[in-house]
Order: sequence, then C-alpha cells, then structure tokens
Amino acid sequence: MTNKYYIMLADTPWAGPTAKVVKGPDIMVNDGVYLDNFKEGFEIHLSVDDEAEDANEFQPCDIHGPARTLMFSKRFIEILISLGVDNIQYFDADVTYLPTGAKYPHKVSNIVGVVSGLDMDQSEVLLSPRGNVIEIDRMKLDEDKLKGHKIVRLQESVSLIIVHESIKKAVEDAGLTGFLFLSDDEYEPGLI
Repeated sequence: MTNKYYIMLADTPWAGPTAKVVKGPDIMVNDGVYLDNFKEGFEIHLSVDDEAEDANEFQPCDIHGPARTLMFSKRFIEILISLGVDNIQYFDADVTYLPTGAKYPHKVSNIVGVVSGLDMDQSEVLLSPRGNVIEIDRMKLDEDKLKGHKIVRLQESVSLIIVHESIKKAVEDAGLTGFLFLSDDEYEPGLI
C-alpha cells in the first residue's frame, strides 16, 4: 500500500537561515486554531550561523519554522492555493535576509485544523492517565481519518503537520527548498 499522507517538516541547512521574530503580535501558529482580532504584522530577520564561511550559500528557503515563525514563501502559498488548500491563515511579514538586506515575500502561516489521524492499534504511544498522547514512539497514520484533508496538524502531536501526497509532489516538482517529507514508518521520536 502506498502512502497518501506524509509528515511535512521544515529542514533548513545546518547554518540556516533561522528566523527570529523582531516585532509582531504575541501569537503562536502551531495550535491548529483560527486566530483573529489582531492587525499587527510581523518583522522577521533571517540570519545565517556565524560559523558559515560564505553566508550566501545558505539562502532563504520556501518554508521556515516551526512554532511562532512558521513561514511559507509566496511560491509555496501559490501552490497551496492552486491545489485548493483553504485552511491556512496568512499573516503579513516584513522578512529580511540579514546577510544581504534582501526582502522576501514570505508570510507567517497558521494551519487551521487538527485531526486525530493515528491508527492507535498499530502505533506505539505513551498515554497520560487521561488518555492523551504524551509521546509517539512508532507512528502509523490512519489514512481513512485523514481523507478529504490536504494539510492539517496531527491531534496526537499538534507540532506535526500532515500533508496529502499532492502537496509533496507539487513541492518536489517545483523544486522548492527547505522541505522534508517523511512517511509514517520513517518517523522517529524527537523530530521536532
């Protein structure tokens, strides 16, 4: 059986660039919930590790994150829209790549939607006394629960973003950078 869903991670090179919020609303975009009632945009700096011999070898990627600074490039946003993805809020960001001072058309991105997508019988998880997933040691996604979704956060671990294979293929076909897609059997604890 081929996988139709993948874990999507931001996978920037060792030297970055890494994102730092310099100014912006005190919100988190990693809970999967709709955010409203603020108008302030973000100011974000992308920096390269001082150990890099040539900062220009570490250009901004099409995804940066996770947590408060989950950002998608204009190119990635256009792909998502073309695929009919409509459950992401985009927040304005003034993004500066510090090594050159160049501006990048990225937006802070909030994926709205949390789905319980684990096959609990085939996954190995540590549960709290109340039955909440504390840790996932081995993952098996229940693709029936994920049907109809292109991109969501996994309820059992909301830091994990699950995407349909159509997003993975479009990202790879377009040659976008900074992405790592893993099947559920490639998952390892501590990835985020």
